[in-house]
Amino acid sequence: MAEKRQHRRIKRRLMVRFGERDLTQSGFTGDVSVTGLFVIAASIPKLDTRLHVQLFVEAERYLLFEGEVRRHKLVPPELRTLERSGFGVRLLTPREVLNEALNQELQVQRFELVYPLQASFQQAYEREMRMGAVFISTSKQLPRDTEVVLSLVLEFAGRVVELETLVAQAFSPQTGHGTVVGLALMFKDRARADALLRPFLG
Repeated sequence: MAEKRQHRRIKRRLMVRFGERDLTQSGFTGDVSVTGLFVIAASIPKLDTRLHVQLFVEAERYLLFEGEVRRHKLVPPELRTLERSGFGVRLLTPREVLNEALNQELQVQRFELVYPLQASFQQAYEREMRMGAVFISTSKQLPRDTEVVLSLVLEFAGRVVELETLVAQAFSPQTGHGTVVGLALMFKDRARADALLRPFLG
């Protein structure tokens, strides 16, 4: 399972414009972090929707991102004077966006896991990687044995480790597997993966 949130959220109200193609919807942030935003808005996109996001840090200064809707917060009408509905957006890294653009023609599937802390990486290694597999939380449903390049971003070490994997199992919302949605990936060369990862363990 992917690691829990590691980056601190900052409560900040900033204007946001967003949309799947054009920046036609608007709202404001409830909190921000370096990996995501919680957006308070009247329009709530569906889960896993890919969005363009324009974040205004000042009236005439803004940042542009791409992101994916990862969670909803729906508040009943009678409580909206106290709390507002909104949605959480995971911001895609430049590496993810560039890899996707460069590999579209080659049909190479790529995923990325980020480990800001050595402790979070070590927990993931002990939990699943040492057994030659890893779980990716994603809405993409790929056939068994699809080849996937997995990038492990080890922020604590300033390194990225790329591993070749195969889809071992896909969990969709229709499979009835609780709330787990994603892919179980198996390392193609378990010994090589272990040799690459062990130097970064505590």
